Amino acid sequence: MVKDDLEQVLLTETSSHLTPWKELNFLDCIASNYWNYVLVDCISPYALLGHCVVMPGFEEVHLLNITIHQDYRRLGIAKKALQAIEQTCVERNFERILLEVRQSNLEAFSLYQAVGFEQIGTRKGYYQLPMTHLRNAREDAIVMQKSLKTEINHP
Repeated sequence: MVKDDLEQVLLTETSSHLTPWKELNFLDCIASNYWNYVLVDCISPYALLGHCVVMPGFEEVHLLNITIHQDYRRLGIAKKALQAIEQTCVERNFERILLEVRQSNLEAFSLYQAVGFEQIGTRKGYYQLPMTHLRNAREDAIVMQKSLKTEINHP
């Protein structure tokens, strides 16, 4: 992902989330040299399928954002993106991947479980909710991780 991708990225982002990231969020991630990806169709490279942002740390990475354009959901694209991220992490010797998911996002939660993520906690009031009749309404996040360490058993 580069700055020139942001117009399309923001269209996908705003049509997909209750409280979408703003352009400044993506610019900060690009400036910080996070792993910023756009997912494109190899046959039609101008069709943006989705995007993701991963923040590398010392022994772990944190998946900050993964969003698939509504026209391309349920085609396995998110699963393939997660597998590619995992492969990159293994190649770079990261031990685990962390993420947060909205408690109400059962589809994403199920996907993460299906590819080996486990719930390790909850962050109370982590996500802002859009303007409602309740001021400062917030939603809990489920914290998940996938361990990438392989245990070698010695006899």
